[in-house]
Amino acid sequence: MSETMSSPTQQVSDWLAQFGGALSRGDVLAAVAMFDTESYWRDLVTFTWNIATLEGQDAIRDMLAAPLSEVQPSQWCAD
Repeated sequence: MSETMSSPTQQVSDWLAQFGGALSRGDVLAAVAMFDTESYWRDLVTFTWNIATLEGQDAIRDMLAAPLSEVQPSQWCAD
């Protein structure tokens, strides 16, 4: 039996669903664990109302934790 690989679009959709689920539950640690230790997040007024580039899991965690209850992001999808 051969394994089928999912398309890049499906991989992104799956990642976004898992990421969105973690944020919906308020599970910042699970969301941050989805990033490599050497990662970057470019926040374009989505969470912080500033244009900011965050480097690493610790910075991403701190940024997500602070406004998460107010922002309540949902319905993540690839465009």
